[in-house]
Amino acid sequence: MSKPEKHFYEFDSFRLDAQKRLLLREGEIQALTPKAFDTLVALVEMRGRVIEKDELMEAVWGETIVEESALSRNIYLLRKALGGNKEDHRYIVTVPGRGYRFVANVQELLDEPAEVIIATRTRTSVVLEEETEGLGDGEMERQEATRSLLPALAPSPRRLISPSVFVTAVVLIALLAGLAYWWRTRPNLQSPISNLQSIAVLPFKPLVAESNDEVLQMGMADVLIMRLGNLRQLIVRPISAVRKYTHLEQDPVAAGRALQVDAILDGNLQRLADRIRVTVRLVSTKDGATLWADKFDEKFTDLFAVEDKLSERLANALALQLTGEEKQLLVKRYTENAEAYQAYLKGRYFWSKWTKESLLKAIAAFEQALQLDPNYAPAYAGVADAHNLLGYLGFVPPREASPKSEAAAREALRLDDKLGEAHLSLAKTKFFYDWDWPGSEREIQRALELSPNFADVHSMHGTYLMAMGKFDEALAERKRGLALDPLSPFFHVNVGWSYFYKHDYDQAIEWYKKALELDPQFRLAQEDWGTALLQKGDYEQGLTILLKLRAESGESQANLDALRQAYATAGKAGYWRKELEIAEEKAQQGKPLNPWRMARIYTELDDKDQAFAALEKAYEERHGLLVFLRVVPLFDRLHGDPRFENLLRRIRLAQ
Repeated sequence: MSKPEKHFYEFDSFRLDAQKRLLLREGEIQALTPKAFDTLVALVEMRGRVIEKDELMEAVWGETIVEESALSRNIYLLRKALGGNKEDHRYIVTVPGRGYRFVANVQELLDEPAEVIIATRTRTSVVLEEETEGLGDGEMERQEATRSLLPALAPSPRRLISPSVFVTAVVLIALLAGLAYWWRTRPNLQSPISNLQSIAVLPFKPLVAESNDEVLQMGMADVLIMRLGNLRQLIVRPISAVRKYTHLEQDPVAAGRALQVDAILDGNLQRLADRIRVTVRLVSTKDGATLWADKFDEKFTDLFAVEDKLSERLANALALQLTGEEKQLLVKRYTENAEAYQAYLKGRYFWSKWTKESLLKAIAAFEQALQLDPNYAPAYAGVADAHNLLGYLGFVPPREASPKSEAAAREALRLDDKLGEAHLSLAKTKFFYDWDWPGSEREIQRALELSPNFADVHSMHGTYLMAMGKFDEALAERKRGLALDPLSPFFHVNVGWSYFYKHDYDQAIEWYKKALELDPQFRLAQEDWGTALLQKGDYEQGLTILLKLRAESGESQANLDALRQAYATAGKAGYWRKELEIAEEKAQQGKPLNPWRMARIYTELDDKDQAFAALEKAYEERHGLLVFLRVVPLFDRLHGDPRFENLLRRIRLAQ
C-alpha cells in the first residue's frame, strides 16, 4: 500500500484542508477568496522562514503579472480570518523590505474528516468570496459585514440539510451576492471622487525589489506632479513633500493622511524586456477605499505615452472641468525622443536632492537631453532651476550661477512661453541678481497664472512682497505656499521670516520650532531660531544654539571656548569683538569672508564705516540677501545714514 499524502495542517484552533480548499476554526468554515486560500497554503507549507514577496507571488499567481497590492490584500484577508483583526500578526509576521513569515506551530495530519457536508456549505459561499478579489480595504469590510450573515443561513456541519432549506439558503445567498454587487457598483449620489480637492502622487515602486529603479520611479512621479500641478481645480503636493515615501512597505493611506490630502495616487511599475507596465490606484485617505485604478502597458521607449494616458484618464476620473489650455498642457509632449525624456527624468531626480553634487549631475542630465533634442523646453527650464539653486544655496558665486540660469530660462520660454517653472526661474534671477523689481513681479504673476497651485511660486511672491516692505501681504502669500505643502520645514521657516522682518521675534521663533518638529536636523530653522533669540536679547539661549551649530560645522574648540569666554566676561560686545578677531584670523589664512556676515559684525560693534565698507563689498559681489536690506532688522542701526539711503537707491529699493 502506498504511503498516503499529507493534506491537513493544524495550528491552534484551525485546520487547513489543502485538497478540499477548506479552512476551519473549531469545525466552523472560515470564508476566504481563492487566492487568499492559495496564499495561506503557501505560507503554511513554507512556514518558519522568511518568504520573499516575489517568491510568494510566484507560488500563488505563477507567471501571471499582478501588482504587489494584490498580495497585500490577501494578507489582509488572512489576518482577518485568523484573528478577526486586520492588525493581528500572531500568525503572519511582516518582515519589512522583504516579505512574510508564518510563525504558528503547525502539525501535519494524514487522517481525513468525514464531514462531507462541509464541502456543500463551501460551494454556497463561492459567489461572495470571488466578489472580493481586487477590492480595497473599505469595500472588503462592507462585504465581510454581509458575509457575517452566512453562519445563520448555513446548517451545522453535523446535520443534513433538507432540500427546501438548502434551496432557501441558496436563494438568500444569491440575493446577498446581488446586494453586495449593487453596493459596489451603485451610483454614488455624493460623487466623492468629483469632490476631491487635493492629492499626492507617491514615488512609483517596483513590483519586486530586485527591479528597483529609483531614478525612473521618482522621475515619473515628478513629471506627473508637474503636469497635474497646472490644473487650477486640484492641489497636488510637490515632489519635495513626497520624495521620502519610497519604502516598498509604505502604507499609502498613512502617507496620504500625513500629507493632509483627500486621496493618494499609488503606483507600481515593472519593466519586462522592451516593455513597461504601470499600474496605479487612487486611494481615499478617509477610509482606504480604492476610488479609481488603471493599468498601462507600453514600449519602454515610449515612456511619455504612459504619462499622457495616465494624466488624461486620472483627470477624467476626477470629473475635472478643464479649460482648453489645461487639456493641452495635461497631455502636451515636449519631445518625441525617448532617450531625451529618460535623461530629463534623471535630471529631475538629481535636482530634487538639493546638494551641490546632485545639482551638477542634474545639469549634466538636462544637457544630455538637450543634445538629443535641442528643442526640449522643460530641459532648459531644468538647467535654469539647477543653476539658480547652485547660486541660492551658496555653492557657486551669484555672478557665475545667475547669468547661466537666466540664459537657460529665456531659451525655455522662447520655445514655450507657458512653462511656469521657467517664468519662476527668470523671476528669481531678476529679483536676486538683476534687482529688476517690476520685471520680477511680471514673471511671478505669469508663473501664478500658469501654476497657481505650486507652493514655490507663492513662496517667491511672498519674498518679493517682503522686500518691498508689504509685510502682511507677504505673510498671507507665504501661508498660501505652506497650505500647498504643509509638511515642508522650509515653508514653515518661510512664514517665520515674515514675522522676523516685522520684528515679531516670538512669533518667528514659534514657526522655526514648528519646522524643527517636522525635521529636528533642519539647520536653517536652527540658525534662524538662534538669530531671532539674539535679536530679542536672549544671548544665553541664542549662543547655545548657534555655537552648537558652529561645532557641527567644524569650528575649532578653541574658537568656541573663546567666544563663550568673551561673552561671559564682556557681554555681547565682547562676544562680537571676538567674532571679529576670529574672522580676521581666517582671512589671514586665505579663507574668504562673507561680506554680509562682516557687515553684521561691524554693525553690532557700532562701527558704521566698516559696516558700510562690507556692504559695498556685498554690492560688488551681487550678494543675494541685499534685496532685504531695507527691511532686515540686523541693520536697523544704519537707517538714516546717507550712505544707507544711497545704497538702497543703487539697489533700486529707494527713489
